[in-house]
Amino acid sequence: MPPRLPDRYRLNIRLGSDGDIEEWFAQDESLDRPVLIRYLAPESSSARHETFLANVRSAAALSEIHLQKVFAAGETSSSAYSVSEWDGGVTIADRLKAGEALPAAEFLPNASGLCLALSRFHALGGVHGAIDSSAVHFSAAHPVKLGGFGRESRWTDPEEDTMALAEVLRAAITGTYESSVFPSDIIDGIHPSLDDALRGGIDGTLDAAALARSLQAVPRVTQSEEGPVQPWRALALFGLIVLSIAAIAAIGLATDFDPDSPVLYPITAQPTAPAPTAPTQTLSPVDESERLSVTVTVYDPLGDGTESDDTVGHVLDGDRSTSWSTESYSRPLKEIKEGVGLVFDIEGTPRAMFIAGSPGTTYTIRWASSLPEDPRQWEHLSRGTLHRAQSRIQLPLRGGGLWLLWITGLPEQVNGTYQSQISEARFVP
Repeated sequence: MPPRLPDRYRLNIRLGSDGDIEEWFAQDESLDRPVLIRYLAPESSSARHETFLANVRSAAALSEIHLQKVFAAGETSSSAYSVSEWDGGVTIADRLKAGEALPAAEFLPNASGLCLALSRFHALGGVHGAIDSSAVHFSAAHPVKLGGFGRESRWTDPEEDTMALAEVLRAAITGTYESSVFPSDIIDGIHPSLDDALRGGIDGTLDAAALARSLQAVPRVTQSEEGPVQPWRALALFGLIVLSIAAIAAIGLATDFDPDSPVLYPITAQPTAPAPTAPTQTLSPVDESERLSVTVTVYDPLGDGTESDDTVGHVLDGDRSTSWSTESYSRPLKEIKEGVGLVFDIEGTPRAMFIAGSPGTTYTIRWASSLPEDPRQWEHLSRGTLHRAQSRIQLPLRGGGLWLLWITGLPEQVNGTYQSQISEARFVP
């Protein structure tokens, strides 16, 4: 029986248990957003309540993109609970169970960021104490995140946190819990320095910050250098996703679940396709009979109204060597304005969008029937982070209107400034 929680939270789907913690997919009705609620079993002791809340509050003290955000925590007469962001809910353990190894080219930037976030958590005095493959989440449309805060601690030393995380990263890339298997043993094109970095983390030679630097220094791995995903593995993962969506949809019918939620329209990285040989201002899918005509304009309602307008056509010219760039900012974009974007006017009904651009760029996809005066009036559809591979976004059906690529975060450049480039945006029916 769930404890009595504040009225603003509506429990929708029981996800299962994490040791002595129950997990629910829920809705924060005050802010109209999905959340993850974790609470201790009623038989838990007051001492357990204290350790749970202490661990959760340590996580809440730090805002990091690779740590699952904690929005609230509290205690009832019979339990203690936390309210965290909903990040898709798919863990590394789920992926391994489906027989899926994560492409190194896609995963390594996330892995190094995760290690850096853990090092900052340690610097504030926090220790997770129970990192394993079910505590690390990596869902479509979300960066990899460390969750599972509030678990019963199995250790109190930051070094053991790092050792456990390094082992999770090794398993994620190789697709096996067999500890003797390292990435270069089974994946063509992987530099041995990746193995060395993971070994250093696993044996305690590297702390979390040093592990992050070592992963960042690994020579780039391209999609083509990695072996193809075995068909049975892909089918197994697909089956798992279909079952998950079916379960959520079934509950959603009874709980006013939004079918246009980003949970049901994930963003997935796709292998980069070759650019068309003849540049054109209209991008189309491979089948020329299904071409969608697109025009694009810069959208900067919170700035001076312009943002490299003279090069905006490059995102539609089919040439990956040309691009549109944001301005170069001296500080992170969020410290200056909420975002800057590109508005697409499309003839036809797009079902998917492909984006290629600077890795580390964070964005949301939005829609409006006509150009709104206030950027907050756009309908929020999904969000994601660009990686080296082209990103594919499944779009909900909308009739007419305008589509917005709203850039919310820019990668830091070697000179300390912040800037992003978008080299391609393509819509397919």
